[in-house]
Amino acid sequence: MKNIYYILIFIIFTGFLACSSSQSFNNFYNDHKNDNNVSSFQVPSYLRSLIKNASPELNDIFKNVKDFKSISFTDCSPSQSQQINDEINMITRNYTDVHRKNTEGKRSLVSVKEKGDLIKEVIIHNSRNNNHTILFLKGNFDPERIQKLANANELEDLYDFDQ
Repeated sequence: MKNIYYILIFIIFTGFLACSSSQSFNNFYNDHKNDNNVSSFQVPSYLRSLIKNASPELNDIFKNVKDFKSISFTDCSPSQSQQINDEINMITRNYTDVHRKNTEGKRSLVSVKEKGDLIKEVIIHNSRNNNHTILFLKGNFDPERIQKLANANELEDLYDFDQ
């Protein structure tokens, strides 16, 4: 009987550790938004409402967006770049990669979290040399639309790092 008790405590304790160490984009964003050489923004609910009502085109773009965050890192050291890549890989381990392209000095990633027939979260990570841009979208998105954008490389070059 004692063995079952110990096994049960071990399973519960292990479950708590697994949950507490899991990385989310919100944690990543909050951990890094005050770092040096970082630009970040989050679109609050009231502003999304204003944007949606500004024009039919903007409403079409933002109608399904519930959360939107962006964070950009410039002039990263090689170790900082590796840390960012590792953290994004940890966050997206339970996501599906729609697009991933790694070349010398350049990386492009589009990962999604699905629920049923909808995409609920999208993480887009683009890096070139020592610069990283990561976008996070939460909402209800059409998987075919996201796939088309990824296949056409429209998500790959969202930012021009050479400015």
